Amino acid sequence: MMKPVLPLCCSNTAFRLFSEQAAKIETTDGLLKASVAVAMHQLEDVKITDVTRQINGYAKMIRSRVHGPQQQAWLAHLHQYLFEDLGYAGNSEDYYAPSNSYLPEVVETRRGLPISLALVYKAAAEKIGLTVHGVGLPGHFISALETERGTLYIDCFAGGRTMTKEECRHRVESIFSDTVEWNDQMLRPVTHRMWLSRMIQNLLHIFTTNQQWADVAAMLEFQMMLWPKQAQLQRDLALVLARIDMPKPACMWLGEYLRSNPNDPERDELTSLLSKLSR
Repeated sequence: MMKPVLPLCCSNTAFRLFSEQAAKIETTDGLLKASVAVAMHQLEDVKITDVTRQINGYAKMIRSRVHGPQQQAWLAHLHQYLFEDLGYAGNSEDYYAPSNSYLPEVVETRRGLPISLALVYKAAAEKIGLTVHGVGLPGHFISALETERGTLYIDCFAGGRTMTKEECRHRVESIFSDTVEWNDQMLRPVTHRMWLSRMIQNLLHIFTTNQQWADVAAMLEFQMMLWPKQAQLQRDLALVLARIDMPKPACMWLGEYLRSNPNDPERDELTSLLSKLSR
């Protein structure tokens, strides 16, 4: 049985652009544009050039204010412009709104989740010659800026507040109490693929909570593009497709999953579902 052609639930335009940018995901430009593609699943009339023009404009404005090579001056003006003048900050009032993960909306409203704000910060900072990585702490996403004096941790959700390693540890402990043990490895930079995947995972959580199953399927299709060897995604997509009355592609993906994972502990239940979908 052939695999169904994707996308099934995602916008064709969004999926095509995502596919193009996923091929160059380890560049900041690829990460930025792929994140815009995710937003295009739901947002109409989105243009990548509108987002990149905004980011380029930020860099141009900052460059006009700095006179000299001092890295500290560039950093100070970056924070002054993004967080003071433009007012970028976290959307704590409506944290679980999907728009907080959609980069075009984040750039327009200057509100978002920690991870989407960190992407705006990274894109703008690198345009002026600074080096920024993403750090996926448990329960929170921050930026790591490489300076002449070492790594500086930035909480974009808190309006660009700088953090020490110890403050990062306290942040994690305040969220998870004794359930998560701190490890310095938590401060390691994430890859761009992991960064984008975490953004999509946030949307998956929101759409699942709201029972927006077609949108859940669309996000799974994005994840399958990022992680083609993760067979679990085939199973997850099949189960969601079965929910939204798409038995044929659900059957195809579930069959594909069971062929490559014959020892799944829920094989009997999945085989029974496959039989029902095949009728």
